[in-house]
Amino acid sequence: MITHKGFKYRLDPSLEQKQQLLQHAGNTRFLWNQWLFKNIEYYKEEKKFIFSHEMIISLPKLKEEFEFLKLSGSQSLQTVGRQLDSALRDSFKKTKGFPRFKKKALERDSFHCPQGWKQTKKYIKIPKLGSIRWIKHRPLQGQAKSITITQDGNQWYCSVLCEVEVKEKRKKKKNIIGIDVGLKDFAVLSDGEVIKRQRFTKDYEKRLMKEQRRLSNKKKGSNKQKQRIIVQNVHRKIRNSRKDFLHKITHNMITKYDGFCLEDLNISGMMKNGKLSKSIADASWSEFKRRLEYKSLWNSKYFIEVDRWFPSTKTCSSCEEKQSMELKDRIYECKSCGFEMNRDLNSAVNILNEGKNTLGHRGINACGDGKVHDFSLEKSGGRQRSKKKNMQITV
Repeated sequence: MITHKGFKYRLDPSLEQKQQLLQHAGNTRFLWNQWLFKNIEYYKEEKKFIFSHEMIISLPKLKEEFEFLKLSGSQSLQTVGRQLDSALRDSFKKTKGFPRFKKKALERDSFHCPQGWKQTKKYIKIPKLGSIRWIKHRPLQGQAKSITITQDGNQWYCSVLCEVEVKEKRKKKKNIIGIDVGLKDFAVLSDGEVIKRQRFTKDYEKRLMKEQRRLSNKKKGSNKQKQRIIVQNVHRKIRNSRKDFLHKITHNMITKYDGFCLEDLNISGMMKNGKLSKSIADASWSEFKRRLEYKSLWNSKYFIEVDRWFPSTKTCSSCEEKQSMELKDRIYECKSCGFEMNRDLNSAVNILNEGKNTLGHRGINACGDGKVHDFSLEKSGGRQRSKKKNMQITV
């Protein structure tokens, strides 16, 4: 199986090279805004957009009008047209919004180099930039295809996209678990294991408020830019701590279990709750699901997504009777059979049962050979349920 993996390394540019990186990234941002503005104006008149081919062939005229664009590699500028084309086409879908103009003050610029770059152990050679020192803390895998240079405040990074061949193995179904994510605990597993929630935003909240207050009090002509970088560094610390936590728990799950059953949560809808939106964003359930899904693919593990309308919280994992549950109720007490269990653990067991029910009745590709294999449902503390039409299995 051929897949793509990204390897991210930190750059160590000189002061002169930092200015050149800013110039290259600024050129791509300027070109994005220029073409987006032309698309908006063209749509007002013709009721249609300008897509990648028209944008790319207009590049020579733009270089004559704005000579600073000649400082950037031609392929990096052409990539901007393809990216805007993709963003415009995605905006036709209801799930995607219309592209926005990029702001300079965010210090989150980037540019892409599909070809013409070279790498050594200590340096990365970028077209029209030369050799920049990078911290190559781990080797690349597979065949390197392209690089993307990104700015994160006062730091620069290089992401190398590699095409990697992953050996598929026969999947096992003995040790599959159900996962119920929450806010009290980050996740409760169907085998009883509880993953405590880490409150990254709260840990740095006082420091962040202090630095943001200093930034808001800065006047024009003062060192406001330096204070903005300090605030960005705090945000980066929060972001990196969250990424480290998610990588560690997903890695531990992949090495320990054979498959995973999760609910397809409507996170965007839950974020509309003003009282819980900050906690939901800090928990980063969607990123946890994304990492667990692609790691399951790489390691030949089952990844089963249970429909969001499945009543995992209201259902008794023993007799399958349903009853209403309020958020304050932390113990599930079945009025029908008298069964008692922790609310989140009961939900995780129900998710596991529903996932195994899908596995047993529908079958799933077990060894990557394109065939469908039927598996019998293992004992999971409840009777078999009828299969759902809207169940999705991603492998």
